[in-house]
Amino acid sequence: MKRKMFLLFSGMLLWGVAFTQASPGSFRILIESGSPYYSPQTISVQPGIPIHWENPTATYHTVTHDGCLDGSGCAFDSGAILPDKMFEVINLQPGIYPYHCTLHPIMRGHLVITTDNKQQRQPQEL
Repeated sequence: MKRKMFLLFSGMLLWGVAFTQASPGSFRILIESGSPYYSPQTISVQPGIPIHWENPTATYHTVTHDGCLDGSGCAFDSGAILPDKMFEVINLQPGIYPYHCTLHPIMRGHLVITTDNKQQRQPQEL
């Protein structure tokens, strides 16, 4: 697990993902019709911060943890998110959560739940 986190964080640095200190609140991810599809594509927040995916597109989408498909444990699965609707996840345990849209497999993102304040994105008010 530590090796996976190291590789993910190293990859984030190569991709130019910037982190700032997080504070209590919520975090918003927009579902988009074009790349990167989930914006931001990778986030890192502390445990307990609600994460909202908003779907402003005209198409149905899902937010499905990869563990739901590979048998490693399903942390979240939105089912179909209708246009102009949203999905929320709260209280995830620290770890790395890759996710995707089951309807559009090219759509992929990552959640990193960490207690390290130096590696957290600033939550956004809804």
